Amino acid sequence: MKQIAIVADMHGNWPATRVLAADLKRRGIGEIYCLGDMIGKGPSSKDTMRWTLENCQVILRGNWEEGIGLKQYKNDEFYYEQLGEEYMAMLPEFPMEHCFILSGRRIRMIHGRPLLSDAVGVHREESYFQPLLENHDVLIYADAHKIGMRLLTGGKMVINCGSVGNGLNLNMVQYAILTGDERDASAPLDVNLITIPYDNRQAAQDALDAEKQGLVKGDLFAKEVLTGVYARHPKK
Repeated sequence: MKQIAIVADMHGNWPATRVLAADLKRRGIGEIYCLGDMIGKGPSSKDTMRWTLENCQVILRGNWEEGIGLKQYKNDEFYYEQLGEEYMAMLPEFPMEHCFILSGRRIRMIHGRPLLSDAVGVHREESYFQPLLENHDVLIYADAHKIGMRLLTGGKMVINCGSVGNGLNLNMVQYAILTGDERDASAPLDVNLITIPYDNRQAAQDALDAEKQGLVKGDLFAKEVLTGVYARHPKK
């Protein structure tokens, strides 16, 4: 049987990424797919990107890779300087999706944005997911930062692997593990959703300290990792 860890949204949170790495090592999982947003928001994007490049066999482009790599937004100079020319040049080149078969299930992986127009939770109406699942049995994605799984009409499945470094509702490391057989279509496909505590206070302090070096909205990232509540556009 083959095990694949599905991770995403490290967002420059090095304390959370270290906990993820230790858990993967403890479980003996060597095949890791990253669905994007390894960088941005948090203070340690170069560390989390380096870990991803060194450990992940598949890396997809998220909205933060695209936005930073193409320099689409102002006030991102902190990331440009931290990542350097070599890493910056890689960001727009990562693919938008990856498809494979495990235990006979046709699996499609995407990040979410920029391919989608918004961050989407697994409880969105079924009609939203149907075009994304055309010719596939399972959709695995990230971006919403809220881990979850849902069965749709007809037995198709939607999985959000959650966020390693910016988990919402549950401010822990979040990721998924798939276990299946590459050759036997009758084999079971197991999906485990993993949540692990990490040192949120250190992650928050890292973000606050990085504001002194130019990280914009580090205070909001600190609030998010401490509370699990989205802080960039708070409800009025």
